[in-house]
Amino acid sequence: MLTISKPLSAGQAQTYHAKEFTAKEQNYWSQKGEIHGEWQGQLAARFGLAGAVSSADFARLSQGQHPETGDQLVRQRASYEYEGADGKAIKTMEHRAGWDATFSAPKSVSVTALVGGDDRVRDAHRESVRIALEQLEHYTQARIGGNHTPETTAKFIAAKFEHDTARPVDGYVAPQLHTHAVIFNMTERENGQYRALQPQSLFASQQFATAVYQSELTYRLRQLGYEITAGRSGAPEIKGYTQEYLDASSPRSQQIRQYLERTGRAGSEAAEIAAHSTRDRKEIHSTAEVMAAHRKLAAEFGNQAEAVVHAARERQQHREKPAQVIDRVRESLTFSRDKNFEREAVELCCIRIRPVFHSVASFRASVCRRRNVSISTILRCD
Repeated sequence: MLTISKPLSAGQAQTYHAKEFTAKEQNYWSQKGEIHGEWQGQLAARFGLAGAVSSADFARLSQGQHPETGDQLVRQRASYEYEGADGKAIKTMEHRAGWDATFSAPKSVSVTALVGGDDRVRDAHRESVRIALEQLEHYTQARIGGNHTPETTAKFIAAKFEHDTARPVDGYVAPQLHTHAVIFNMTERENGQYRALQPQSLFASQQFATAVYQSELTYRLRQLGYEITAGRSGAPEIKGYTQEYLDASSPRSQQIRQYLERTGRAGSEAAEIAAHSTRDRKEIHSTAEVMAAHRKLAAEFGNQAEAVVHAARERQQHREKPAQVIDRVRESLTFSRDKNFEREAVELCCIRIRPVFHSVASFRASVCRRRNVSISTILRCD
């Protein structure tokens, strides 16, 4: 699932980079412990940024500056106060540094990768995030100003930070594989001018990016031998776990759900408020303490993660032949149809058929004329 935060100020972004995104206690399962981040996006290549994310580059981009030269590429807006209609002082936000787009793996996926120790599942999450971000980037728009229509640029720059734990609840640090992708408030127009992003394009494509992530993750997990079922929100969950164990491994989610039920609120904005309102104070535990807590909980429920991973490896070894590309198309179509997405049906299928069909454009045109896509539509494309 993808969630996108409210805009981060330059100060907030840099504070989060130092205290949240790169914090060692966010990666207990990582061999190195430290989180260096990774660049992605057309502008990252344009600026010559690759590999680890440095604090200096992150800080300059947060300020709308060129990461190497420090030149101001996007005009900064200073914060100021004015009097509202009710006579109260209102302070505007300083320069918007960007948005935190967070891809969260379903709980069974996190447990399998982390408690079950299958690093292949972590790789599947990582690659699914990369592809989903790549597709989200296609809809990036530049804010032109005034009454001018935003220009689609299909270019952004994002800094990714992969974490493997949720915030502690009553001292328990739950396994939660997720990736923060900070999308900076900067894009490049066709004429070479740098402009701030039109954020509506990101939010309008949020469900689409979620669909891409979940479709990619489903395919990759099945290739690894895992059996998949639809979870509570329709997200792909790995079979073999009891709901009791998944709930016990998700105290943070239960904490938020209880808050929403208690306050009678619903929706993504209410969930975001609940997440901030129920956060426990951050605690730093040793890796040994965290691992011991997870081993204890896993043992209480019969070491389900260990059994699930073993069964998947056995299943993969005895598979007669790898899944065909057309099966990937069918999976994407089914997912998109069930979610009643139109853009998703078009784009997901285009992603899937590239190895099979030569003319993606003809397929796209054909699908765009239909709301209900079928496998026969794909076969008639070329």
